Amino acid sequence: GEGGGVTDPEAFSKKNSRDFALWKAFKPEDASVVWDTSLGRGRPGWHIECSAMSRRFLGDSIDIHAGGVDLTFPHHENEIAQSEAFCGCQYCNFWVHNGFVNIDNEKMSKSLGNFRTLREACKEAIDVRAFRYLILSSQYRMGLNFTPEVLNGARKTVLRLDKWRANLLTIASRTPSASGGEPVDLLISKNIADFESGMKDDLNTPRASAALFGLVKGCEQMFKSDSMDKEGAAKVLKALEKMDSIFGIFYEVPGREVEAERDSALDEAPAELAALLVERLIAKQAKDFGRADEIRDLCAAAGYAIVDAKDAPSTLKKI
Repeated sequence: GEGGGVTDPEAFSKKNSRDFALWKAFKPEDASVVWDTSLGRGRPGWHIECSAMSRRFLGDSIDIHAGGVDLTFPHHENEIAQSEAFCGCQYCNFWVHNGFVNIDNEKMSKSLGNFRTLREACKEAIDVRAFRYLILSSQYRMGLNFTPEVLNGARKTVLRLDKWRANLLTIASRTPSASGGEPVDLLISKNIADFESGMKDDLNTPRASAALFGLVKGCEQMFKSDSMDKEGAAKVLKALEKMDSIFGIFYEVPGREVEAERDSALDEAPAELAALLVERLIAKQAKDFGRADEIRDLCAAAGYAIVDAKDAPSTLKKI
């Protein structure tokens, strides 16, 4: 095709394997897809259509352009070349390339028979929310391996977050305490700052998720000591609302009935271990393997093994 990649059969007849066509001369197999122009009879190369549509509807320069990582070369690089040559300005400010979703470590495709729609994979409302959390738990440029076990792990995390939020709502509805509670301002400000820092780092949602769980962990400790009061719970809920305006975890799924929480949710890993799991991911990304091993030992001491999987978030399994 017109891609001009190094594996393109046409590349061997080009002066440079990275060359690509702006205009293709007519071939009988093009049938009715043809125009008569000053360049001759033919059709545009396939890269040009995106540049043409973008310029017509969005102007010469755009802010964000997204697409799969497989489109980086040749398609998007060719878009840049032809658009900037024509307009004389920067074509796009930010490129956002997402990784693939794999099924059991294989690329999802109809030809392999492992193609899944969201309706098939997410039978219940909690599954829809769990899938959303699963996407957020991995960086968008990385691949994501989807399995029933991975979705189940995300489901348990969402149920844990629901329980935590319900506790906050209960405390926030109480009569104010005369003695007051433990201050939460420092806990909130630190984790909000960490959340925003993560999102500013190329939409690093695992880092942002770690900040959310930092808030969860701090509140869980206060729940145990009964040191959170009405005012503190209200402040935490406001901070949570700010985080969730981006994550979108807490919502009622349209057209789905909300199921009662399963008894198995009571056996899931504590919130502080889930927070450590996210911290371990960040440590591994920073090549701080000493801290990653330390977190594995902490989880083991608490009775949980960390199960790693290729292209999927790690999960906790009770030993």
